[in-house]
Amino acid sequence: MSEARRSSLDSMATTGCEVVLVDRHNLHDFVPAHRIHPAYPFLNLAHRADYLRCYFMKHFGGGYADLKPISHSWTEAFDLLESDPNLWGIGYREVNRNGVANIYASSRQLNENPLRRLSTYIRWRAMRRRYKDLIGLCAFAFKPDTPFVNEWWDELNQRLDRLLPALRQTPARHPRERPGEIYAGEASRYPVPWTYVLGDIFHPLILKYRNHMNSSLPPPGFKNYL
Repeated sequence: MSEARRSSLDSMATTGCEVVLVDRHNLHDFVPAHRIHPAYPFLNLAHRADYLRCYFMKHFGGGYADLKPISHSWTEAFDLLESDPNLWGIGYREVNRNGVANIYASSRQLNENPLRRLSTYIRWRAMRRRYKDLIGLCAFAFKPDTPFVNEWWDELNQRLDRLLPALRQTPARHPRERPGEIYAGEASRYPVPWTYVLGDIFHPLILKYRNHMNSSLPPPGFKNYL
């Protein structure tokens, strides 16, 4: 872990919550190996993290944060989440249009048919216009076993089911591998578009269930965290 990442981890003490760093050493204390999707070992590390944050929100609930600087308490957010039965999730308001998951880019990379790509493009442009209604992906808290997390989990697993044959043929070889990018002189054939297993699912569901969401959590820092 870099010094910047270590500093971000230390900054999480300001949340006022118990902080647990989940890594390869303690993952199976929380997630039994037999319950992890068979596609998991073929994913790049970023997409493994995308899978795990959904697993934790579905089965445990609680808070999740990327290793980015945090300078505010989360206790009010948890108090609000626990006190309001109509509230399922709380996070920070998506910062700008560029933070919206690019479902259209995923559709093109997956070579979906033209009509589906056009429909996806229209939905993506509509989401960008409504970015203020979205919750960002880097820090949030959810209750477990709500319609939101259940749909998130089901859709994630369906996508991994479809990707599994291709992933077995061309697994990730680099931590943040992206389809088509050049690695060791070759274009990657890794089959998973960058936002396909997190933001492409998460952001449309946030809009669907926006009446059960709250965006009052302050955002983490987005500079000097690498």
